[in-house]
Amino acid sequence: MAECWAEAQSRCEQEDKLALEQLRLALRSLKPNCWMMPIFAAILCLMFAHWINRAVLIFWFTLVAVGGAYLGVVVYSFLRKGPPPSEQKKWLAHAAVGYSLFATSWSSMGFLLWSNGNDLNHLVIMLLIACTLAGNAALVGANKTLSALGYAIHGLALIVVPLREGGVIYDGLAAMAFLYACYLAYMSQQIYSTARDMLLLRDDKNELIEALARSKAESDRARERAEAASRAKSEFLANMSHELRTPLNAILGFSEMIYATARGANPSESAEYAKLVHESGNHLLALVNDILDLARIESGRIVLRETDMDLARLINATTRLMAGRAASAGLTLITDVAGNIPLLLADERALRQILINLLSNAVKFTPAGGEIVTFARLLGSRDVVFGVRDTGIGIDPGDLLRVFQSFGQGRHDVAIAEKGTGLGLTIVKGLTEAHGGRVELDSRVGEGTSVTIVLPAARVLPRLKHAS
Repeated sequence: MAECWAEAQSRCEQEDKLALEQLRLALRSLKPNCWMMPIFAAILCLMFAHWINRAVLIFWFTLVAVGGAYLGVVVYSFLRKGPPPSEQKKWLAHAAVGYSLFATSWSSMGFLLWSNGNDLNHLVIMLLIACTLAGNAALVGANKTLSALGYAIHGLALIVVPLREGGVIYDGLAAMAFLYACYLAYMSQQIYSTARDMLLLRDDKNELIEALARSKAESDRARERAEAASRAKSEFLANMSHELRTPLNAILGFSEMIYATARGANPSESAEYAKLVHESGNHLLALVNDILDLARIESGRIVLRETDMDLARLINATTRLMAGRAASAGLTLITDVAGNIPLLLADERALRQILINLLSNAVKFTPAGGEIVTFARLLGSRDVVFGVRDTGIGIDPGDLLRVFQSFGQGRHDVAIAEKGTGLGLTIVKGLTEAHGGRVELDSRVGEGTSVTIVLPAARVLPRLKHAS
């Protein structure tokens, strides 16, 4: 039912738009008549001066001038304002009144300027009204209402005027006038149909052009996305080939050394090689895990295992876990957790991965002697924010959005030995959004970077628990 109503409403709107365009065609054609017809009327008054009383001529000219002026006001107002389709009926009513007044004033020549017994006078008047009737067919044929008014007024005058004189000839002229009006009415119908078809074709053409423009814009956007994806894939493969090759080469090389020294008398070397194999294996596992996590996020198949968790405890534990790496890099690691951090309903493993990724990036891109702060606080809106800020090399403003794209890295990292896959912040963003939160990034080149995770108040549990 609703679909039928919407379809009917759409058809009505389309018909109003079409009717407005047909009215615009008719009024645009009438535009010159508003000032030309009074000029013609003045010439006719001079021509008829030796047949008709001057006062009658002045009265008729005044009627034509007033009718033309009123029609001119309607026409110029309509064309200047360009009303919407919803006002079509209102403007059609104004145009009908103006055109009726104008047609009546002009056709009144058949009664006011008619000189009884003067065949030449009669011939001129009938020719003028007949020409006016033909002009009506051509000028306002695009609009049925105006066309019908013209035939009713001009046609009636053309038929009635000769009947006033009487006689076989004039009666025959009246009959011919009737047939002439019928023929022109038929021609007006053809003009109306042609104008309607032309407007429909124009609308179809415009819709087709708009559809083509939209398709081209969508195609261009799709091409740009495809090119960006292709570039990201190429960069990822270039990075990943190095990242995978390095631990694999280490695993193979040190395994071979372990094998070669297995029969030797120096077990400390074997233990060192085994440690390096273990570290390389962990590095390789982390890379594979990042790729798998990203695949789950981008496919929408990530499943959160939500439990009641203590964010403050998780931050302290994760900071202690990363303390060794920070110390090895010559960095100071600080924890700034407010005492009113509440329990959250969240996936603890996912939040741990967010923190590890943020701390790993901070350690990677902060020069020795720098400082890394892990923070958390409760906002007045009951949203919980936590994250990591550092005094590292920062990110160029042009790369702020790029770092969240799959395999995207800031340009600054070309100078870093341990570049990574560029998946860290992408995974952080995916895991945060899976919790209904958002990621805020603030960075300045040479001053450092701050990444803030905002979790909504809906994840805050009623009971508060102070950080340990």
